[in-house]
Amino acid sequence: MDNTTAAPQAGTGFLVVQVTTGSSAIPLRGATVTISKKQEGGTDVLYELTTGNDGKTPLISLPAPSREDSQRPATAPPYATYHIAVTLTGYLTAEYNEVPIFDGIIAMQQADLVPMPENRYPDNFTQRGPTLFENTPPQL
Repeated sequence: MDNTTAAPQAGTGFLVVQVTTGSSAIPLRGATVTISKKQEGGTDVLYELTTGNDGKTPLISLPAPSREDSQRPATAPPYATYHIAVTLTGYLTAEYNEVPIFDGIIAMQQADLVPMPENRYPDNFTQRGPTLFENTPPQL
């Protein structure tokens, strides 16, 4: 009987990110989509893509555990996880953590961006007047 354990085989999963306005009403062209992976030494940026006229990124391939690995009991999940950040001028940034990618499957991540308020502050916060510090003399 052979007691050696087979090394995990590498697979490939696929991802498309679709960027639209809130409620998926209008596709957003020109959004920057950054796909990264957490590593022991930090975070590695794998792709930085721009959406087209349809609001979608091109189809990309990402490493994922092999499908065959999911058939064997193991402690590792049968998918890889990635971080996705979506930015576009005039909109709040959208971030998606732990997005699962499975071998041989095309994943579609929907990103609905919310327009930035007119005052450029999230949550309608408006900065009024000068910033005062503890040692600032009264301004009457």
